[in-house]
Amino acid sequence: MTKEQLIYALDSVVWYNGIAEDILEWKKIQPSETTGYILPDYYKYDGQLKEWLEMFWMISVMLFGDYGTSPRSGWIEKKEEFYKFIDDITEIYRNSDEYLFHGYLEEARKEKEDKICQ
Repeated sequence: MTKEQLIYALDSVVWYNGIAEDILEWKKIQPSETTGYILPDYYKYDGQLKEWLEMFWMISVMLFGDYGTSPRSGWIEKKEEFYKFIDDITEIYRNSDEYLFHGYLEEARKEKEDKICQ
């Protein structure tokens, strides 16, 4: 298995399970003064969504940060690499009409609307 195949598989899982928007929100996390980028409590959901997000947070911490005593409460140190990973694993969603019409990419949305209206 190549790195590209793994990223595509993760991207598919993120899209299929409807967690892309939540993962994209991670790019808005502000660093803690002492430990870097920590998953805030308000990102901790209930049920299966919580399990999926915690799993992806742990993967991110293992790849781009330090987990101290627990990957669930670890932090991100390599911000730019982390953001690239988020972009990679949300690519299917970000290329979908759903994403474009939610206003995340204003220019792309306007361009698509202009084409539809012509």
